[in-house]
Amino acid sequence: MPPAPGVLTRRWPARLAARPDVRLAAFTLFALAVAWPVLATAGMINLFRDAQVLFAYERDAAWSVLHFGSLPLWDPYYCGGLYALGTPQSRFASPTFLLSLLFGPARGEALTILAMLIVGLEGTFQYARSRGAGALGALLAAPIFAVSGVFIASPFLGWTNFFGFELLPWALVLLRRAWRGDAASAAGAALFLAWIVGFGGTYAAPMAALLCLYELGAWLLSRRRDGRERLRAVAAAAFVAALALGVAAVRLAPLLETLRLAPRVIAGRPGMSAGEALRVLISPVAVKNGNLVWSKQMYVVGGGALAVALVGFVRRRFWPLIPMVAAGFCAALGYTLGSAGPFALMKRLPVYDALRYPERYLIVVALALAVAAAHGMRLFEVLARRRRWARAALALGAAALLVNAGFLLNDFHAVAAGRVLAPAPAVVARPFKQARGNRWLAAFYAPMSRGSLSCWDAYPVPMSPLLRGDLPAEEYLLDPTAGTVHRRAWAPNRIDLDVTLARPTTLLVNQNHHTGWRSNVGQVEDHDGLLAVALPAGTQHVQLRFRPRSAIAGAVASLLAVILAVWVIRRRRWDGRLVLVALPLAAFAIVAGAIREPSASRPPLRAPSGEPVIAARPADDAIRVGARFGEGIVLDAVRAPAAASLVPGAPGALELDWRVAGAAPRDVQILVSLRSGGTILAELNHELVSAALRFGDAPAGATLRDIVPFVVPRAAGALDVWIGLRDAQSGRPVPIVATGQAARVGAMLRLPSELSSPTDAR
Repeated sequence: MPPAPGVLTRRWPARLAARPDVRLAAFTLFALAVAWPVLATAGMINLFRDAQVLFAYERDAAWSVLHFGSLPLWDPYYCGGLYALGTPQSRFASPTFLLSLLFGPARGEALTILAMLIVGLEGTFQYARSRGAGALGALLAAPIFAVSGVFIASPFLGWTNFFGFELLPWALVLLRRAWRGDAASAAGAALFLAWIVGFGGTYAAPMAALLCLYELGAWLLSRRRDGRERLRAVAAAAFVAALALGVAAVRLAPLLETLRLAPRVIAGRPGMSAGEALRVLISPVAVKNGNLVWSKQMYVVGGGALAVALVGFVRRRFWPLIPMVAAGFCAALGYTLGSAGPFALMKRLPVYDALRYPERYLIVVALALAVAAAHGMRLFEVLARRRRWARAALALGAAALLVNAGFLLNDFHAVAAGRVLAPAPAVVARPFKQARGNRWLAAFYAPMSRGSLSCWDAYPVPMSPLLRGDLPAEEYLLDPTAGTVHRRAWAPNRIDLDVTLARPTTLLVNQNHHTGWRSNVGQVEDHDGLLAVALPAGTQHVQLRFRPRSAIAGAVASLLAVILAVWVIRRRRWDGRLVLVALPLAAFAIVAGAIREPSASRPPLRAPSGEPVIAARPADDAIRVGARFGEGIVLDAVRAPAAASLVPGAPGALELDWRVAGAAPRDVQILVSLRSGGTILAELNHELVSAALRFGDAPAGATLRDIVPFVVPRAAGALDVWIGLRDAQSGRPVPIVATGQAARVGAMLRLPSELSSPTDAR
């Protein structure tokens, strides 16, 4: 006699989970419970350093629209002015920007988090179902990914753009439907991929591309005997890729332009052991003493949920995801697997070479584990109809997933409660001016009509060394005696000036130059990185407008692509649209070719001191060393502060003048130790010359000015500088071939005080 069915073995729980209205109501209530601490403090400003910068991008964009009626193209409030659409971590090129416009950026951010949680929960459910999981299991397992640690930590850190990862499951499930010939799903997948890009998907977008390729490869392998279906899948993939590029063009074109002119250079060999990666997967995110416990703990899969997920690995329908789990886990190990590991191989590719933290590939593992847990529950459901013991396993599995969801909710609340918040700053209506600023309070400057010249971002923002925070007027003449300048009107994208000149001269604007600026009079120029206009003599009304070619052409392409996507979704048929999908990209090329804009050259690399990194020769007052490391790296000279200037707590800087004279390893760690009387004062090891350049990318024969800032921890006498190099690939020291004026001590050079401190030497 078969065992009497329990509640979970009946059909109505699964039927309820499969109903969209019931399921979305449950997900909305759960997301409300999770996001409640953020919603309760909506309108407050997060004071965490990253949050200030990332929130400022959203706030400045909304401010441009609401107060100036301008599209958010140029952001003058940060770093001396930057291309807003080209800023990698901004998220306003997204549907959620409407929330910032309707409710204000601070309240809009809280509502964005709530909305993205709901989107992620439903997307994880749909992806698990597309992979053969049951409705009940998919419902209970959805929080494993959608409320995992990366989303728990993001509100504390201000990384709202990381909620773009919630869109990943949707892109994948729609792609899986597109392989089967569903044109509407193909268009939907393109829209979600473009949304990821527009939401500041610096990590989510490259990972989405990898997962899409994986899904395509898995489908082609599963249909290796059906050439027609394989061809249809390839055609669908081409359609999705082209349409996604078209929809995202308004964001993607400026972004690629920015990364070309200011590439993000990442050095070092990050990695972790397999045991540490497993701890990252199962360790909760926490706040201690007001700080996030950072040991890479950004992903949460509780022990009970992990056990249910491991059961799901038994099901054959989950097996296609096992290689994805293995690849994501191995990529998370970084360089621990050596130069042939997945992370190291991907670092050789464009875009992926700028992804710094390998542990973020565990997000892929978290998504797969959510699907595995849903499969584990499905296995229990099937067995429970025939085996009494399986009914208990089914109940325990459901309880484990519910408890795991409760833990995730509790962790989100605990971490959100650890934020340091402040009221939104009051708006001060006055003429715009640049200020020296504070990058860790960046969100407070725009309301004061001030720009912060103190700058930080994940990419090297090109800033003019001529920017100043103490000018009497933001627009002035290179030759002050040539005439007068008066501001008539100002907005982020436009500046109107009345200029009277007795003779031709150059008008300077206290903002960074960009080739997208246009002037109705004279010629826009780059004056050492400063926005400038060469003007003729006479009285004229100068109108400066920011109209970048990449944004205009991108907007045309995006508009056409969105229209095409809506058309395909409504008609639900291809009808030759594989050809039409090329129209947005063709329109982009035509418009971009029709707009005249000077070619932008890469700005010179600058050290933290503002000096050019690449110079013709060492400074005249530098002490010559002439030491040689390995086959081709020469330390020509050194400049260090005199012993008398080493005041405890005061900043100092050491300059090392390097030269590449032969073959050099691409990744080299520069080892610098400051010592006094045998005591180590500071360790200043670093991977990039002046935080900007690898030895392997440096021009041969040029002087590479490596400015190394430091703070003296305590009183010291004469200063000794110890210098060495280490090959980052092998971890071995680069051998010292010639010591020059220094002394060799093991694998390091020792520059005594009479060499490193020119004032003492004299």
